[in-house]
Amino acid sequence: MVSFGPSGVSRSIRYIIISTIVVYLFEIVPWTRQLSISWGALVPVEAFFHGQIWRFFTYIFLHDPNQFFHILINMLMLWMFGVEIENIWGSRRFFIFYLICGAGSGLFSVFSLFSFTSSMIPVIGASGAVLGVMTMNAYYFPNRQVLLFFILPVNIRLVVLGYAIYSLSGAISSQGIISHITHLGGILVALAYIKLYPYVSGYYTSFTSFISERAARRRLAQKKARNRYFEQNVDPILEKISKFGMESLTKKEKKILRNAARYNKDELKKKRIIPFDPFR
Repeated sequence: MVSFGPSGVSRSIRYIIISTIVVYLFEIVPWTRQLSISWGALVPVEAFFHGQIWRFFTYIFLHDPNQFFHILINMLMLWMFGVEIENIWGSRRFFIFYLICGAGSGLFSVFSLFSFTSSMIPVIGASGAVLGVMTMNAYYFPNRQVLLFFILPVNIRLVVLGYAIYSLSGAISSQGIISHITHLGGILVALAYIKLYPYVSGYYTSFTSFISERAARRRLAQKKARNRYFEQNVDPILEKISKFGMESLTKKEKKILRNAARYNKDELKKKRIIPFDPFR
């Protein structure tokens, strides 16, 4: 069966598409085009040696304003292969995965540093990240058929394999202006994600559980310390008020009571303290 994904656009994909289109509109304007490329495109030398790490994430939102077909195909493929993945994972995980594929495929472009002719050529486009999404779709739906060139039904795994072979041959021959190694990187990053995520997720769960337990113990210790403070300092003052009234308190006792009220207003209400606002 030929399938292009479910109807509708999920949240992360909607934001990605809208953001990419907005950036594209900025690129159409001549005086903002150069600014977008100068600060957003992935230039291997700038990103790697000059510490401009943001380029690994921003370049996937840039496209050649003279090639509308490029952005159209990328966003169409993102919708076709990404909606179901986001529905399975949730918006947050999908968006992080999209950025990982973009940054990871961009990192592969750093290998172009070994070619002196391309280390300053800016890389733009979401193709690497989109191919990562497509690879993940092939992992979840290995028997899916897609329309190659919108005509020929082909198994999605063969399409991914074809992209990988084409990108590898292009990277080896260094022909054309397309950053083949970036496209290949998107596929490889997705495959690495499939293999490593269970382990990373397990460590992350253990780490967050450890942090949560420590935080819970800290809150319990703070609560016990707060209770001791009330027993040692506030309770005697409250007892004095009940016997002799507010007028019997010293300045120091009033200050203790006022500070305690600011620190734990609910606790003071439970103890039925003075019938006036201590903040006055």
